[in-house]
Amino acid sequence: MSISPHKILVCDKAGQPHHWTSAEDAICLSVKDCLSYSLGDASIFNGGVSRMTGKRSHVDITPIVFLREVLKYDARIPPLTNQNLFARDRNICGFCGRHFPEHKLSRDHIQPVSKGGKNVWQNVITSCKSCNHEKADMTLKELGWELLMVPYQPNHSERLLMQNRNILADQHDFLRAFLPAHSRLH
Repeated sequence: MSISPHKILVCDKAGQPHHWTSAEDAICLSVKDCLSYSLGDASIFNGGVSRMTGKRSHVDITPIVFLREVLKYDARIPPLTNQNLFARDRNICGFCGRHFPEHKLSRDHIQPVSKGGKNVWQNVITSCKSCNHEKADMTLKELGWELLMVPYQPNHSERLLMQNRNILADQHDFLRAFLPAHSRLH
């Protein structure tokens, strides 16, 4: 059986995107009859040959599958990690506007923590290490700087897009329909 390098997007019965899974796990869901329907072009995964019929088994798996149940969601807010922050801001410094590799980026608190700022999505921006060093623990007003982008809290669909670097076009298009208008991931 040749397994796809692409992840499968799992949605609940209501059509809400939930998580990424492997092709192997999607095959298990299909064989256990846990899926109600699916979207996208199917990949065929061959199994073994039946001793009784001599026929080879196969399972068709699409890039987007829907479970037979509606799932309950705990926290739909992505955790505030540097990786998620840099993905939200597309590796672009919120001060100088240049694109950087991850190892040259840092998290900047717009309202510095030393001055009462919180470590929340709406108070952090991706910053190159040079701009972050220059800003230090000053406010934008003290420096006379302006942000090039507005910080915001991403939603669950943005989190799914940020988690998967090897996303297929139909998965991206499906998730994009759930993005807020202000998302930088459009």
